[in-house]
Amino acid sequence: MPFCVSKCRYCDFNSYALTDQDLERHVDAVLQEARARITKLNPQTVFFGGGTPSLLPAGLLHRFLTELDSICGFQSSSLETTMEANPESFDRATSQAAFEGGVNRVSIGIQSLRPEVLQAYDRVHSPETALGAFEIARNAGFQRINLDLIYAFPGQSERKWLNDLATIHTLGAEHLSCYELSYEPGTALTRLKDAGRWQAASEETCAAMFEITREANEAAGYEAYEVSAFAKAGEASMHNLSYWRSLNYVGIGAGAAGWHQGVRRRNLERPEQYEAAVQRGKDPVAEAEQLNPATVLFDHLMMGLRLPYEGVLIPRAQHLSGLDLRKVYANELRELLDRKLLEIIPSVQGDRLRTTHGGLMILDDILTRFLPEGPSMSV
Repeated sequence: MPFCVSKCRYCDFNSYALTDQDLERHVDAVLQEARARITKLNPQTVFFGGGTPSLLPAGLLHRFLTELDSICGFQSSSLETTMEANPESFDRATSQAAFEGGVNRVSIGIQSLRPEVLQAYDRVHSPETALGAFEIARNAGFQRINLDLIYAFPGQSERKWLNDLATIHTLGAEHLSCYELSYEPGTALTRLKDAGRWQAASEETCAAMFEITREANEAAGYEAYEVSAFAKAGEASMHNLSYWRSLNYVGIGAGAAGWHQGVRRRNLERPEQYEAAVQRGKDPVAEAEQLNPATVLFDHLMMGLRLPYEGVLIPRAQHLSGLDLRKVYANELRELLDRKLLEIIPSVQGDRLRTTHGGLMILDDILTRFLPEGPSMSV
C-alpha cells in the first residue's frame, strides 16, 4: 500500500504522500491483481507493507482483508500475517479492523522517541503517539508486535539511545527492528548530505552504536537473529526469514517484488500506472528476470549471511543455483576464512557458511567480494 501521510526524507521505498488519490480504487486494483495471480494460494505467511497500510480507513481495510481471504484463503492458512502501521494512523478502529480481518502481527514504525529526531526525519507523530499506538495494538488483541527504530542520528549520544531503548524494553514488544540510519541514493536525506547540509555519523560511531544496540537488546531478552532484527524466544519473523532463506514469495501491488523458481519480478511502481494496467486486464509487471546461476548464488549469500547463527547451508546453495560456492569463490573464501570474517560450521544438513562477529560488522564489504559479473537474462 504505497501511500503515506508524508514522505520521510530517509525513505527509499516505493511510497507517495497521500493527497487526492482514491484509496478505494487502489484497493480494488490490488484485489483484481490478486484474483489474477494468487487465487487459492493459501500462503504460509503474509506481509502487508508500504507505504502505510494503516492509512486505509478502518472499513476499507476490513473489506480489503475479507476479500483477500476469499481469494487466497490466508486467514486459515497463514501462520503469520503482519501489517505495517504508523502511529499517527493506527487508531482503535484501524487496529480492530486489522485484528478482526486476520492480521495477527503488527509492525509499528516508531523510529525514535526524541521529538527533534522525528521532526528531522519528517515523521508526523510524537513520542507519546508512538507509545500510545503500542497500547492500542495490545488492547485490540495483538500478542505479536514489532517496533521499528532507527539509530545513528547525527549527534545522537550513546546515553540517549540507550535510554530510549530502555523505555522500549519496558513495553515488552515481542520483536524489535533496529536499523542504522542509511543514506540511500535518490532520497532527500542523501541529497542534503551530499550538499553539505547534513553531517552523517562517523563509521566509528555507527559501529559503536551497532554493538551497544545488540548488547542492550540481548540483555533485555531479545536475540539478535539477523543484522537488524531482535526477537524474544520463538518470536522471529517467519515472513522475513522466508526472504533471508531464499524461499518463494509473491508480491502484489504497486512496486511489489516477487521471487519464484529462479524468476525475479517487480510490478509497476507508480500507483496510477499500476491501477491503469490492472483495470485494462493486463499484468502490471514492470520487469521480470530469469536469473543466471551466478546471480542466484550471490543473492542467496547476500540474504543468508545476514543470519549470524544460521548462515548459508552450502548444499542448499548448490541446489538453488547449480553452483558449488566453494569452487566459485575459492579464493575469496580462503582469504575471508583466514581473516576470521567467515567460518564454516558442520551441521546435520551439511556445512554452513556464516559470518563471525567481526564479519557481521563489515558484511557489506564482504558481499562486494562475491558480486557476480555480467547481467542476468530478461524474460
